[in-house]
Amino acid sequence: MAKIGRNDPCPCKSGKKYKKCCLEKDETNLEKPSGEYFRLKGEKAEEIVHELATKSFLTDWCYKNPKLPDGNELCDLLVVFGEVVIIWQIKDLKINKYGKYQESKVKKNLRQLSGANKNLFDLKREITLENPRRGEEKFDTSKIKEVYLISALTGEEENFFSFFEEFKDKKIHVFNKEAVEIILNELDTIKDFIGYLREKEKLFAMDTRRFWGSGEKDLLAYYIIGGRSFDELMEADVIYLDEGFWEHLSKKPEYVKKQEENKISYIWDEIINRVHTSGEGYERFARELAKHHRFERRILGKAFFDAHVNAHNETKNNVFRRVIEVGGVTYCFMFSDDKKPREFRRELLKRTCFVARGLNKNNKKVIGIATEMKFNPTCSYDFCMIDIPDWGEDEQKQMEEIQKELGIFVNPTFISVHEDEYPKDK
Repeated sequence: MAKIGRNDPCPCKSGKKYKKCCLEKDETNLEKPSGEYFRLKGEKAEEIVHELATKSFLTDWCYKNPKLPDGNELCDLLVVFGEVVIIWQIKDLKINKYGKYQESKVKKNLRQLSGANKNLFDLKREITLENPRRGEEKFDTSKIKEVYLISALTGEEENFFSFFEEFKDKKIHVFNKEAVEIILNELDTIKDFIGYLREKEKLFAMDTRRFWGSGEKDLLAYYIIGGRSFDELMEADVIYLDEGFWEHLSKKPEYVKKQEENKISYIWDEIINRVHTSGEGYERFARELAKHHRFERRILGKAFFDAHVNAHNETKNNVFRRVIEVGGVTYCFMFSDDKKPREFRRELLKRTCFVARGLNKNNKKVIGIATEMKFNPTCSYDFCMIDIPDWGEDEQKQMEEIQKELGIFVNPTFISVHEDEYPKDK
């Protein structure tokens, strides 16, 4: 698919420039929300970290300043996504004349994190979580399988940087201001972020291993260059990273190209943020869409946008469909301008997903997204998810009857598309 610049003709053929037409109207906005790069400045650090986290992990799974039953604050920020919890404690600290933080304040952050973990998982105190979208709900500790603790020290930076601290047998990630900015911009999906924390904890699991080097950004650069892994470092007793590793990576042409190509992936983030309009129980759908890392979202965003352009330009039919497989899930995109009630579109989407499940028997789960064919500022969305572990003769017969009745994917065209995460200029 050809890239569309802000000053190019709009794909909806309105005759206007893209920036004056569909870019500002709906999910065709290719710009990363609120700018290319978010920085901690101008406001209280705690508020900015929450803003960064919300942009990375999205509103539905971020809880600012959750409270204990007695009204005391549990932590500064709690991120709860399915089976994963991230507990954040944030301090804006000053350094002394020796370039160090006041140790008591650093320890206080660690103590609060340890206390939050204890309250949630040892004492199992009943916590009510609330955010602007999901309202109030009880936190269920029985669903949690992974817990990560992060001490974010967002003030002036120490001369010596600690990647990890241990407090009462708990491993705590330590991020300074620069690390928070870079990591939450670079790893801006829950899957990307958790993948890094998980690999980092494996790397530092051996107490005898010594680490020398600059800061978190260079460790992150090594992680990216190593294919999102620290496997090559696992056998080393002493690890030293040269300063400037991150700067070297960020200037590589293929990395710059990746950042440019990723812009379209934020279409998928916008779709996730629209799922709450689908009614009660929407979070289950949203969580499925949000499980994908940034590269998979780029693939999905491109496929959806390309399909919507084709649907917009369709002149013979009032329905346009496309199916794509990403990350072991089959996705059905359906665009319809039928004037029948919304219930008809929802039912048609459900049947489309059922047929798609039969056409790709390797994937048990199918997720459908439906909207209007034409780009417009008030487009509506419907969502559907089916999970059929076993596909037998009865399901096959039902699928064939639906195809015969509605003509869904009777003669589908299959196209294989290759996408490089780090494209190289030809």
